[in-house]
Amino acid sequence: MSLFRTASAQDYAFNPESGFWELSFDSRPVRGTRCDDPELGAIQYNEARAKFKAKIKEGVRPEHVFEFTELVTWVIENGDLAQREIVLEMLQAESADHYSEIAARALRIIPSHFDFAYFWTNRNGQRFRVSVELRQALVASIEGDE
Repeated sequence: MSLFRTASAQDYAFNPESGFWELSFDSRPVRGTRCDDPELGAIQYNEARAKFKAKIKEGVRPEHVFEFTELVTWVIENGDLAQREIVLEMLQAESADHYSEIAARALRIIPSHFDFAYFWTNRNGQRFRVSVELRQALVASIEGDE
């Protein structure tokens, strides 16, 4: 499915004031929206939009989407005390609402590349996949710092 509409020569109308053919559905300053030849303009417009679309896909796609268990492992190995404590709070949240409140606070403490692990995807449910052993390791890492 294409995110952008493609242009054809039939999508252009001649503007006698400017002396150019202008694309009827897009007046932004994109290459091919104004041209001398509608056939060439359509090719230029479609190439420019395809290039833009490729850049968007490239920029939006994260290299790796982390799971909640990966967040717990990372925080045990690399996190500071505040980060470990807030992850433990999320694991021990009494309700989905309580979890959401903690997760909102975590946005300011946990590195942003972990946001999908605890905030955006199946926010509350991911925490139930964390093994007992991993939970115990987290608690031990906090107790060792206190």
